[in-house]
Amino acid sequence: MNPRDWRRVAIITVIAALLGGAAGARLQGAALRRDPDGSPFEAQGVDWPLADAAGDGAVRAVERVGPAVVKVAVARRAFTDSLFFSIPGEEQGLGSGVIIDPDGFVLTNEHVVRDATGIRVMLQDGRQFPARLVGADPWTDLAVLAVDAAGLPAAELGRSAELQVGQPVIAIGNPFGLDFTVTTGVISALDRTISVGDGRMLLNLVQTDAAINPGNSGGPLVDWNGRVVGINTAVLGVVEGFAAQGLGFAVPADMARQVARDVIEYGRPIRLGVLGSTLTAAHRRVAEEELGLRIPVDQGVLVYDVLPGSPADGAGIRPMDVVVEAGGRAVAGMADLIAAANEAGPGSSLVMTVVREGRRLKLTARL
Repeated sequence: MNPRDWRRVAIITVIAALLGGAAGARLQGAALRRDPDGSPFEAQGVDWPLADAAGDGAVRAVERVGPAVVKVAVARRAFTDSLFFSIPGEEQGLGSGVIIDPDGFVLTNEHVVRDATGIRVMLQDGRQFPARLVGADPWTDLAVLAVDAAGLPAAELGRSAELQVGQPVIAIGNPFGLDFTVTTGVISALDRTISVGDGRMLLNLVQTDAAINPGNSGGPLVDWNGRVVGINTAVLGVVEGFAAQGLGFAVPADMARQVARDVIEYGRPIRLGVLGSTLTAAHRRVAEEELGLRIPVDQGVLVYDVLPGSPADGAGIRPMDVVVEAGGRAVAGMADLIAAANEAGPGSSLVMTVVREGRRLKLTARL
């Protein structure tokens, strides 16, 4: 490993620990209602209050969202080793998904459909359809599928920014092939960062103790009002040799909404390529004490990695830069940086101001 790689690993390890992250998480593979303007990608509210009676809220929520939860069956090319050569064949995989638009768009995990040679989507009412992959994003572990159907039952994506620790939630999916299984739990924590191997980290995840098992991947995490607040993606099974329990993670609905919108409209997410988080006093202290870096600002986005080949990479952004302006506006946190990239749109240039080792630099990314 060259010195640059060692530095990258050190930065990611230190920052991930600071963010409350976990290493070695295992990916668990196996409708938006339209607003008056016609957009299927606006979060909607519901009129139901949370039920007071034990279990009533969960029952109503499952009744509301259950018909939109699907089983995702995939076929992949596989090879079986024989004495002298490998024999080509096919293996089957199973995951979950949720219909987010009545016209046939389905949200699931990227790892569920990765390298798939065929995909089928099966509804709770017995209908099934061949599906095509519209687009996938390994950096959020999300994928959008499309089926040729209309008038499908569609779930509503809620606002994950409004989630609270301790709030009850429901996970729905197909663990171990047990179709349309429901488990309950609470929001255990927010804004978690986990390592899933291959040099990838998943950011800003929702942590829950609702049981998530192989086959649950891509299924919804639902609040008691029947709104999807996350897409189940991973579980932490072993920590330093000890079996872990009740450590599941979901991609937040706000992130899923944005990725789905971009994939459907542009075929890919609009991504700057910055992996980071909102700068805090704790970040500054760790950077100075553990890494020997000086950060003379108290607001911005602290970069701890840059996706290779991304617009940010091409612009020259480096780990431990702090992005303080983008598109002519101050950047207070990650949401501001994402909004600036989305506002600029694909094919546009985004001018950013970054602070690097005490100096301010102007960098331009081509989205």
